[in-house]
Amino acid sequence: MRLQVTDDSGFLALLDPDTYSGFVAEDWALDALFDHFRREMAAQHLLIWGTGQNGSWTVAVLAGEHPAGGVREISGSITSSRGRLLLTNYESLTMAAQFPDVVLPEKHQASLLIPVPPAHYACRIVQHAMKDQGWRDGCPPEFTLVLTEATDRLRSWEHVPWTSDLLRGQGH
Repeated sequence: MRLQVTDDSGFLALLDPDTYSGFVAEDWALDALFDHFRREMAAQHLLIWGTGQNGSWTVAVLAGEHPAGGVREISGSITSSRGRLLLTNYESLTMAAQFPDVVLPEKHQASLLIPVPPAHYACRIVQHAMKDQGWRDGCPPEFTLVLTEATDRLRSWEHVPWTSDLLRGQGH
């Protein structure tokens, strides 16, 4: 499965749309938002990571396969409660954080839903390129997500990986 997602802020995310609690506050602050992300990652409803820059990313989703390594990679745990996961961006997360009536996936995100059996997953995120290829035909994906059903849960992420450059000077 290949998905195309825009990213205007330098973050992508994978979440369980049936358990992820999106709303934070109508006037949230950045620290409160990232505290919320950490709670959702601890509950294994969310994985969010920095992309290094904004872009139009192609993401390959594989089930249990092992792609070649990339520029960087990380693994985390996520649970699909009802047989679907959503690939999304920071903009959608912040809309859901600010407005209680915004529920993910939004209608325009239907193509970013990933059907999977309800289960607990180890998710290996491999970034192959630091710049997007602009969704050109035949270009390799910039990211690969490998989902493997798992009985053992990986340690929950305590911070948003690959964000030091993106959040420098913002308290994170």
